[in-house]
Amino acid sequence: MSVIAKYLTSVRALQFLQLFRFVALLLIGIVLSKTSIGISQIGTYETFLLISGASCFFWTGGMLQTMLSQKREQKSEKSEAYFNILLIFTSLAVITALGVLLLQSQIASFVGFSGGRIPYLKILLAYIVLSCPANLVEYIYLIENRPCRMAIYGAIVFTLQILAVSLPVIYTNDLGYGLYGLLFVTAIKFAWLSIIVLRYSRLKISGKYIGLFLKLSAPFVLSVLIVKGIQYIDGFLVSYKFDEGTYAQFRYGAKEFPLILLPAVALSEAISSRIANNNNTSEILENIRSESKHMMHICIPVAMIAIITSKYLYPLVFNVDFYESALIFNIYCFAAIFRFIIPESILVGKQQSRPILAAASINILVNVILGFLLMNFIGIAGIAVAFLIGNIIEKVVLVSVVKSMYGIKLKDYLDTRIFMYYTILMAISLAVSIWV
Repeated sequence: MSVIAKYLTSVRALQFLQLFRFVALLLIGIVLSKTSIGISQIGTYETFLLISGASCFFWTGGMLQTMLSQKREQKSEKSEAYFNILLIFTSLAVITALGVLLLQSQIASFVGFSGGRIPYLKILLAYIVLSCPANLVEYIYLIENRPCRMAIYGAIVFTLQILAVSLPVIYTNDLGYGLYGLLFVTAIKFAWLSIIVLRYSRLKISGKYIGLFLKLSAPFVLSVLIVKGIQYIDGFLVSYKFDEGTYAQFRYGAKEFPLILLPAVALSEAISSRIANNNNTSEILENIRSESKHMMHICIPVAMIAIITSKYLYPLVFNVDFYESALIFNIYCFAAIFRFIIPESILVGKQQSRPILAAASINILVNVILGFLLMNFIGIAGIAVAFLIGNIIEKVVLVSVVKSMYGIKLKDYLDTRIFMYYTILMAISLAVSIWV
């Protein structure tokens, strides 16, 4: 156990948890595609997740970044921070659910549900209320440097999620029972959160802390609204222009390669926390460079194989209806390599949200304009191409800002030679997948 604890750092534990979350969603998707519920019901399931995610991703993401950017208090006694953050998250989750309820007809119309009603609305509202605060669990473990507990939590809850969603659908061919299973697991996550808040925090309401936290969160919330809103905008573009079946094809393909995306995002979040709590920035930058280089050697060769074989694997793993998803996946897979460039982690750690907001605004502008234009010529693949171009432009802007503000060059936190080498190989793989 001590050997495992020594190897399992907070960064690796968070990477493991993020990967497990993706695997759970992937396996559930595979199971649904093998049942007889049909592609339309699969589209309903994906739209359920789209609505729940789009309604609260911006404030949950922004406030989680605020948590990571705050310096950890070195006190023997518990603070009231986590308890008050839980109150904030729970209150905003309830408000979000009420908003979805009041705007049901408009949302249903926008995503293509007939009759102005959202299927499984009651389950959706309860899921929003419980799932938004549940996101706090892994970040509390990250801040408290409890990697083993984080890994155990991820293994337990996402194994339960796979079983609770898949088995009811397999035995009943009714999506509703699967969604009840999802809600059950989410309730377990919320209960787990309540226990660790009791462990690490005093149960004392602090209006002063809540006001300060909301004030600090505002720019981060706005930044995340722009940064991560792109994936939801892409989803809404497809659901607005095409039918539920095409939307399901897009959603099953529009996934950045998890072995790149999840470790890179986890590294970025963990580094943000370290920068906020450590004055030795040069050492941290070297750690980023070393860790990202190690991840590229492992992840990118696997990604290249995935790109080349995806058009054969998608019909096999899912079914023939998802053949068109392979091209979308390949473009998103290529875009994922730029996740290894993480200047935003430096900016978050130094509580600089405005440059992130500006770069993300440029990204979303490019994404929407190009998405609208290209999808009229090359279908849903055009939205994926727009996503790729927008992300490249955003990274260029952020790299330039970090160099201008802090004198930190790209080569200080990324092995640029290795990165360019793998980028060329990934581009060749993408070309082979399209033309051969």
